[in-house]
Amino acid sequence: MKIRIRADASAQIGHGHVMRCLALAQALRERGAEVVFHSRPLVGNAFAAIEQAGFAVQSLQREGVLPACDWLIVDHYGLEAQWERAQRGNAKSIFVIDDLAGRWHDCDLFLDQNLAAARREASVPERCRQLLGPRYALLRRAFAEARVQLAPRSGKIERVLVCLGGGDPDNVTGQIVALISAAFPQLVLDVVVGAASPHIDTLRQRWAHDPQVRLGVAVDTMAVWMRDADFFIGASGSMSWERAVLSLPGIMLSLAENQRPIAQAIDAAGAGIDLGSAQDFQAARLLACMRELLATPDRVQAMSMQMGQLCDGDGAVRVAAAILDG
Repeated sequence: MKIRIRADASAQIGHGHVMRCLALAQALRERGAEVVFHSRPLVGNAFAAIEQAGFAVQSLQREGVLPACDWLIVDHYGLEAQWERAQRGNAKSIFVIDDLAGRWHDCDLFLDQNLAAARREASVPERCRQLLGPRYALLRRAFAEARVQLAPRSGKIERVLVCLGGGDPDNVTGQIVALISAAFPQLVLDVVVGAASPHIDTLRQRWAHDPQVRLGVAVDTMAVWMRDADFFIGASGSMSWERAVLSLPGIMLSLAENQRPIAQAIDAAGAGIDLGSAQDFQAARLLACMRELLATPDRVQAMSMQMGQLCDGDGAVRVAAAILDG
């Protein structure tokens, strides 16, 4: 079966779309499908990551009709029903991944992996099959494997993972690391940034030789970093479901509008703390929150248990089955 994936990554939009599509692509390839990516050559793109995973990627200079395929997978906030309808002549079936409300799609299969996902009869065709919620979250197999190795979490915070996603154009990462390292010298900080981050050199110059901080760039062992951490501070994007598989609670900041419902839903479930938009980041509020959590390990442990119930890590396998088995 020939499958084409339309998804982009950049320093501005991050790598979340491509990374979740890569997880699905790997599950599809294991079932014998041939998968090709189609992406724009934006600054900070994920071409290298796609090719490193063993998939071909074709560079798109402009939007148009893609070559013939059995399934076209679309994970892109800039594309909706009109573009998808134009692909019908070459794509036998269309699968759309979207977590923004109020967008119209012409598709045969639809996925919204968010906890707050609602059925979308008004925005997809009546015939469309819908996959909703973190049960279908598209994650690499490494997270489900790490879940098996995970020791029970005590709620005591000693090691904190800081990650604001693949882009972080405003260097919120640097602000948080400076704040937490100064206020809580007893904590070890594991800091992960994407290869597209424009602030890598700045972060390295500041913390490369600081024993309190371990800096990783575009790490391919994120499941291990999450497994070994006690707590998380960072973005509330698709990373949230990776953390859920590993019962890693955290404080969340939203870097984009589509991340807000994720943070709100996780907070409402008692599995994390939503500090709102990263643009409105308040140092005093973060420090107060951390002081309270460091003093109440029972609360952190309860958050961890709630987080672990949200997602099991097998979503990519379920979605691949929905595509290939119908």
